[in-house]
Order: sequence, then structure tokens, then C-alpha cells
Amino acid sequence: MPASRKRAGRTMRAVRPSAGKPSAAARKLSSIALDMEVPLREASDAVHALSLMGYGLEGQGYSNEGRAIVDVAWTASQRLDALDDAWRSLCEIMVRRSREQHGGRDEPIG
Repeated sequence: MPASRKRAGRTMRAVRPSAGKPSAAARKLSSIALDMEVPLREASDAVHALSLMGYGLEGQGYSNEGRAIVDVAWTASQRLDALDDAWRSLCEIMVRRSREQHGGRDEPIG
């Protein structure tokens, strides 16, 4: 029997999502997470290219300009790494919940 909760002075029965179907919010979150993958990878590639350009400028004798570009690329890379970690955690949570809902079988998310 679902647990009870108090809300605005009234006791309400907790609502449980059905075990077989993900909620609309879970499907939307899954869709957003999957849509993030390509732009995240493209941003990482752009930051890597920026870093290479900075190193190239340094190698051509433009050390101040090259170092500035490399520093910006490094900062952007650190922020993208943090975003990538959060994105991977989100994907792991979705996979774990999908497995729980489907009895341990690997089922498509979304």
C-alpha cells in the first residue's frame, strides 16, 4: 500500500508511477539528454581545435597571443568536462531506472 503524505492539512495517498511505463517527465528528460550529446561533442571538438590554434601561434612566435588562446581553451575545456560529467551521470541514472522498470533487461530509453 502506498505511503500517505500530509498536504495542506489533508492526508493524501502517494502516487506511484506505473512500473511498466516511464512518466512524461522522464521521457522528456531522456529526450533532452540524448539531444545534448551531439552539441556537447561538437563543443568539445571546437575547444580542442582552439587549443591547437593557440599552440600553433606559440610555435610561430606569437607566444602572448597563443598563450591567451590556450588559456581560454583550457578554461572552456574544464567547464565542458564538468558538463560532460553531469551529462554522463544523468545518462547513468536513466539507464539504471530503465533497468529497474524493465526487470533488469536492457530496454531502449525514451
